[in-house]
Amino acid sequence: MRRILLDTSIYGKLIEEPEIIEVLNTKIPNKIIIYGNNIIRKELRDTPKYVRYAGKNLRILLLTIYSNLVKDHELEQNKLVETLAKDYQLEYRKIGGSVSSIKMRNDFLIIAIATIYQLDIVVSDDEKTMFSSISIKAYRSVNKSYGLKDPEFVPYRIFKKNLKNQEDFPV
Repeated sequence: MRRILLDTSIYGKLIEEPEIIEVLNTKIPNKIIIYGNNIIRKELRDTPKYVRYAGKNLRILLLTIYSNLVKDHELEQNKLVETLAKDYQLEYRKIGGSVSSIKMRNDFLIIAIATIYQLDIVVSDDEKTMFSSISIKAYRSVNKSYGLKDPEFVPYRIFKKNLKNQEDFPV
């Protein structure tokens, strides 16, 4: 059973591709467990209430998909997670990362949660910040120094391809 965390960016993609939700709910639930956390839920809740998608409230749609996929697998943020995220930030800066700390904070916390809880995979559509080569280099460097296992970093396009092809999930 693979343990997967879907980044906030993925839930918007899922609204546009309901067939992927169907596969997640019916075809492979015995192969994966999808996890969430309060950071992702908060980012989804920050969707403006007035935005609509296909005539429906987008915020409600996003939160419903999140709740249906994550169920009771929501992971808690704690001091250890916060410390690891700060170390990612320091390493990111040290090796030349230039995106602001404020913009990167949630990305680093999400990866720290996945690392501390030993999740197998993090899926994101954010290849400019969360999955940038410099960010991944920072995660790997810090995790190596602590003897922590890196999760696999899977872009959404690969995740989706593997789901559609029903390959030995995922990657």
